[in-house]
Order: sequence, then C-alpha cells, then structure tokens
Amino acid sequence: MDVFSRRLPAAVTVGFLILALAGCGNDSPPVLGQAYVAPATLNLRRQLTQKNSTVAVLRHGEQVNIIDVRRRFVKVRTEKGDEGWVDSIELLSPEEMSRVRQEREEALTLPSEGAATPYDALNIHLEPSRKSPAFARIPEGGTVSILGYKLAPKLSGPVKPPSLIVDRPQPPSRRRRNSRQGRTKPQLPAPPPPPKPPANWQELSAERIDGAESTADLKEKKDDQAAEKKTEEAKRPVVLEDWALVRTKNSQVGWVLFRNLMISIPDEVAQYAEGKHITSYFSLGDVNDDEKGLKHDWLWTTSSGGVPYDFDGWRVFLWNRRRHRYETSYRQRDVEGYFPVHVNAPDPGSVERTFELITKDDDGAFRKRAYLFDGVRVHLTATENYNLAAKQESKSGAIETAKPQAGVSKPGWFARHWQALKQRFTRGG
Repeated sequence: MDVFSRRLPAAVTVGFLILALAGCGNDSPPVLGQAYVAPATLNLRRQLTQKNSTVAVLRHGEQVNIIDVRRRFVKVRTEKGDEGWVDSIELLSPEEMSRVRQEREEALTLPSEGAATPYDALNIHLEPSRKSPAFARIPEGGTVSILGYKLAPKLSGPVKPPSLIVDRPQPPSRRRRNSRQGRTKPQLPAPPPPPKPPANWQELSAERIDGAESTADLKEKKDDQAAEKKTEEAKRPVVLEDWALVRTKNSQVGWVLFRNLMISIPDEVAQYAEGKHITSYFSLGDVNDDEKGLKHDWLWTTSSGGVPYDFDGWRVFLWNRRRHRYETSYRQRDVEGYFPVHVNAPDPGSVERTFELITKDDDGAFRKRAYLFDGVRVHLTATENYNLAAKQESKSGAIETAKPQAGVSKPGWFARHWQALKQRFTRGG
C-alpha cells in the first residue's frame, strides 16, 4: 500500500507532462496563404543563413502553406509536415497555378506541327522567358512535338515575387512601460516660438559663392541626366527571341528556345531551307524508289525569324524517282501564315492529298485556303474567310486523320487515271 501511495504522485506528474506536451504540439503558427512549387525541384531549407540545411526536396506543382514571411523569403509547411524557407520567386500563387493548368489543358488539344529534337538537354519553361521557372527537362536525344511559336524580348525586367499572403500578420502592439505601471509622463513646458527671419533675408538668399551651385540647380541637372539616359535606353533596339511551345511524350507542355531545337525532317530535304527556320513539316505520301528505297513527298513551312507569326513561306517537295532527288512542286514566299496547318488523310487507294493553310492577306483579313496535291502538282481548290480567334478544334498527330474538309473538289475517274499516268511519266517510273 505504501509503495502504491509513493508511485501515485509520479504517475500524475507524468500525465500532466504528456497533456502539456500535447497542448504545445497543437500550438502551430497560423496559415497566411497557399502557394505551389514552380521549378522542377526546390530545396526546402531549415534556416535562411544555411544553404546546406535541406529539410526536403519539393516537386513542381506541390502545394505548400505559408506560415511566415521575411522580406521576399517565406516559411512554408508541406502536406507531410516539413517546414522550411524558400524564395517566394520560386512559388506560384493559386491564381497563377490555375492559369498554368488551364493553358496546359488547352495545349494538349493542339495538333502537332512536327517533331523536333534538342541539340542537348533542354529546360522547359512556364513562360517564353529566360527568367521563367523551368519545371521540366528534355533529355539529350529526346523528341517533342511542336505546337506553336512566340516572339519575346531577350532581356526582361526584374522578376517580381507573386502575391501569396492572404492575411499578413500585424506586429503585436507594445505598451509603454510607464503606462503599464500606471505612471504618467511629466508635463513639459511648451517650446518657444521660432525666431523671425532677418529683414534682408531675400538679399541673403540671393548671394552665392563663386563657382558653387544651388541645391535646386543640382537637382535639375540630375533630373536632366536621368531623362537623357532613359531616352537613350528607349532608343536602343529590343532584342527578340523565337520561342517554341512544345509537348513531350508524357504530356508536359511548356516553352523552349527554338534555336536549341532541330526539326526531325530528313537532311536531304532540310538542305533546301536556304538559311530559314523550318517551323512545321508533313508527309504528303510515300514514294517507292528501287534504288533509294522508301521516300516521302513533303510539305513544310519556314520562317526568316523575328516575325510575330508562325511562318512566312511554305513549299511542297516531291521525290523524282528517275533523278533520285527532291524537287520543288510548289512554293510561296512573303506570306503571313498561322497555325494550325491541316493535312488530311488520303482516301484508300488514292495518291492525292489535301491540305489547308491559314494566311493573312494584304486587306488584313484571315483566310483559309485548301490545296490538292496529286503527286506532281499543287492545285488551289477552295478559299474561305477564317476567324483566327475562334476556338481551334481538337486534333492530334502531325498528320490528321479527319475527313477532307468541305469545299475541296474531288476529280473524276478519268482525271484520276490521267494524273496517275502523268505522275509515273514525270517521276521517271
């Protein structure tokens, strides 16, 4: 009995300690806002002053709660309960993350304008900017689909941290020690009135030391120098870069520098680019060559670079089986073209292909033109007005499988056989 009476106070003490520790564990800092990780990986640091104190590694799109703020750095808590500091520039607000997700969903429905391979491992950015976070990486030798292009300035302004804090905490009010102790501040006499200026204050103000400048003159001089510098900076030409919107095999969509991509068209066709950038390409049919093997007829679009549209020229190549080389069937220069370029699937047993391109004419109107490639020549078959701002239809693949568009006339039996004979004669077969 005595032993039990001695152990009872100790058990009660341990119970109170457990309750106290549980109460302290629930006293966590309040959540000030939510954010999402922007780059592919982000190190969560325990202390700001120690770069090697990594608590955890966060992934792109991971949601975190903000619990503290120090200038542009924020302390976050992950879903697993890890807490640490990160740079707010590496985070996205909920509104920004929602916009990124919506743009990705829309980009996943865009048709492919051709495949490309990076020269080296290449980062994929959220925006067409070098300072935009890179959330994914294309490995060396990887393949991506081209979806579109955009012209953006090479040098942009400083990156501003996003607005992440919903309710910024206010510092606690500090009471004065005198008021807390019930003391009153002694009443001091009122300050005397300022002295009056001398009677000749205007003459004194007009006097100057030889060679000296007044404060107003110095300020005016500095303002003029700043205005001249700003004017000179405005006159400098803005360096622009071509960015490409790409889609990876695992449905990652983002922006890369177009000059770091190599379009996956055969070199024997790419050699005719004449220094221009190939922006899209499509196969217009297969050609069997007894000496060279299987070849393709090609449609491509090109750009001179530095233009705010997708292409400024397009060209159709055919394979000459008699001369064993590619030759130009049709070509257009100095156009203002926009994606998507649509190539229809051929009818069973037919060598003809139809395709459509969207261009802006000299009158400022957008028009979609349909063409027929019979294996030798290209024929314009239809022209209609086009609303570029309208929502694009969901298509997939570099070569579309939809039915031919309305308005494209189909030749009859005699015309088809005559074209086949002419094709054999022209190709040397």
